Amino acid sequence: MKLELDEKLCKKYPKIFRDRHASMMTTAMCWGFECGEGWYSIINHLCSNIQGHIDWKRKERARDLRFNRALKRALVGDKSSLIKYHTYKGSISEFAMKRVEEDITAAKFRDVSPKINQVVAEQVKEKFGGLRFYYRGGDEFISGLVRMAESMSYVTCEVCSSPAKQTTGGWIVTMCQPCIDSREERRQRELDEYNAKHKAEYEKLEKGN
Repeated sequence: MKLELDEKLCKKYPKIFRDRHASMMTTAMCWGFECGEGWYSIINHLCSNIQGHIDWKRKERARDLRFNRALKRALVGDKSSLIKYHTYKGSISEFAMKRVEEDITAAKFRDVSPKINQVVAEQVKEKFGGLRFYYRGGDEFISGLVRMAESMSYVTCEVCSSPAKQTTGGWIVTMCQPCIDSREERRQRELDEYNAKHKAEYEKLEKGN
C-alpha cells in the first residue's frame, strides 16, 4: 500500500495501529500494510466500525456502572448521585425526580457488559488473494466485522477496488480484468526492455560459441 494511505490509516486510527512502527520482535505491523491500495476502503471502514463499537461499549459500560453505584447509594438514603445521574444540563426536572423514585422502588441494578480490550492490529496483509487482518483484543462482534471485511476482499480488486474475482492457476490474486491486462502488458514491456538491453550480450555470446 502507498505510504500516504498507510500514514492516513495510522493517523485516523492511532489506537488500532499503535504498533505500526514497533519492533519486528513484537509485531508484524512494522512491515506496514502488505496489500494493494484497492483494499484501503475495506480496511478503513473495518477500523471505523471496530473503534466505533469499542468506544460505544465502553461508554455504555461506564454509564451502567455509574448508575449502579448511584442506585446503591440511593437505597441507603443518599439520592444525590442518582439525582445527578438523571439531571440534564444541570436542570433537575420533575421527570428526573420521578425517574429517581422509580429506580429506588424497582431497586433493579443494570447488567454491566464485559470490558472490551482495545483492538491492536498485529498484521494486515494479502494471502491467497484475500485480506488478512490479524489483531488482539476485541469481542465476538468485532470478530464478525473482521470476517465480513475479509470476505469482501475476495470480490474487490486489490489494485483499484473495482468488482473482481480470484484468479486461478499460479499465484492467486483478486483483481479485475483491466488490472490483470495492465499487469500482463507491464510484465511483457519490462521483458521486452530487458531483452533489448541485453541483446548485444546475447549476440556476442552466440558468436563466441
